[in-house]
Amino acid sequence: MIKPGEEVIFVVPIRKIKKRVPRWKRAPRAARFVREWIARHAKAEEVKIDPAVNEKIWERGAEKPPNKLRVKVVVEEVEGKRVAKVSLA
Repeated sequence: MIKPGEEVIFVVPIRKIKKRVPRWKRAPRAARFVREWIARHAKAEEVKIDPAVNEKIWERGAEKPPNKLRVKVVVEEVEGKRVAKVSLA
């Protein structure tokens, strides 16, 4: 488990969901998948995604998000809740 204040680099496998959704929904679903994946692996109740990560997902349009995304995650304790902040690595 990631300790509060610790920085970890993850590679999020977006390819897993690419073929399960229609082409025009891929980038929005990829953004949701990143949030779900980080919440599961960082054991965080809340995930805050940096706008740069979102721009990287949408860079090639809605139909062609990247296959994987390398992100840096910092977990913090805020009012008893674990909050994960995600930025590009």
